[in-house]
This record gives sequence, structure tokens and C-alpha cells, in this order.
Amino acid sequence: MNVPYKVLARFYNNLIEDDSYKSFVDYVLGIVKNNVKIKTGIDAACGSGVVTRALKKQGYDVIGVDVSQEMLLEAQEITLKEHLNVEYLKQDIRSLKSFKKVGFITCINDGLNYIESADLSKVFKSLNKCLLKGGTLVFDVSTESKMKNVLNGQMYGDNGEDLSFMWFSEYNEGNKKLSMTLTFFEKCGNVYKRYDEEQVQYAHSVEQIKDELKKAGFSLVSVTNECGLPFVNEHQRAVFTAIKE
Repeated sequence: MNVPYKVLARFYNNLIEDDSYKSFVDYVLGIVKNNVKIKTGIDAACGSGVVTRALKKQGYDVIGVDVSQEMLLEAQEITLKEHLNVEYLKQDIRSLKSFKKVGFITCINDGLNYIESADLSKVFKSLNKCLLKGGTLVFDVSTESKMKNVLNGQMYGDNGEDLSFMWFSEYNEGNKKLSMTLTFFEKCGNVYKRYDEEQVQYAHSVEQIKDELKKAGFSLVSVTNECGLPFVNEHQRAVFTAIKE
């Protein structure tokens, strides 16, 4: 299995620290506040722990899990700097295990886009087993519209004083696969050190996700975009809230 973020983990927070992402995290926190009754939870595919720490600061008893050891190390380092007590575990969301069932699970910022469509059923069944009856699942996906119309064939980059990067994306509509090539240049003294990484994401339709949620024993509460508007196919992100039946 290809594990992403071996290189990107070091630079991830530099790429997401903007007002739009902070607003999105606040929106997710609002969903959790309005739907979660029991404050024990798991932040699945937690990455560098941005949502995990935000939940902890709001009084939730949450652990972070991710398949990337590099991302977990980044999450732990930042958590210690913020003087928080959060446990992080290396786990694959297709076979997630919890010592006790929890009241909610979050999976934010493309965690499910790294899962092939054929494995979605494994993911939702795995998450369902970790939830108490009536527990809440909140997750998002980048849409095919975003991959096809926004990211496909585009190169993004930034030339900073200590860090520069280039990010090229190509979408294959036939197999619903977004291939990304990332190159970073980090200043080390008087020279720059180069790092390269390739990643793959997969597009999942909203209808397919709804179907897999139902099969796994979830009742859908809502599907919105990242701003809370009712979802339409042209939106770049779909945010799902579901309850374990």
C-alpha cells in the first residue's frame, strides 16, 4: 500500500494555514457541537492533527489516528508545543480499531479521497464498529468537479524565503484518479534541499457515498459544501454528517 505524506508531512501546515481552511475547521466544529451527544471521539486520517487539537480545545476527549507515521510525529510535536494531551495512533481507517466505542468520528480534509472506491465499504463498516449506537460521523471529500475542473492540468506553487514548492495535478476521468507530483525546495544554509513526492487521490460520487453509508448502517443527516450550503455537483467539497443506526 502506498502511504502518502512521507515528504509532505514536514511542510503540510505551511500549505493549509489560511483563513479559508480555518473557516472550514470552524464549520466542522459547529457540526460536531450540534450533533454529538457523547464527547468521546476519534479523528480519523488526522494528518498533522489540526482538527484533533481543535476538538480537544473545545473539550472533546479525542484521539487522532493516521496511516502515516510521519504525519503523526508532526501532530505530536505541535500538540506538545501547544501543551495539550492528545493520544495519536498509527491505524488504517479501513481496519480501524478502538478499545472502547466512541460518540463521534471525524475524517476531515480529503482522508477518504486517498481510499479507492472499492474500499469505501470497508471504511464505513470499520468506522461503524467503533461508534456507539446513535454516534455521529462527520467527513468530507474533494469532489470530481474539483479534480476535473480546478486541479486537472494545473500547477500551483510558492516561492518563499525558506521554502518553495511546486504542485502539479492531473486527473484521469476514466479511472477517477487524481495524480499529484509535489516538489519542495527547503533552504538549508546557503543552499536549497530538494524533496519529491507523488500522491494519488480518488473521486467518489455523492450518490455512491450515500449508498455505502446506508449499507454500513448509517442514517444520513446532511450533505453540504464547506460553507454549509446544500450540496450541488459543482461544489468543490462535500461534507457529510451521518448517524449510526
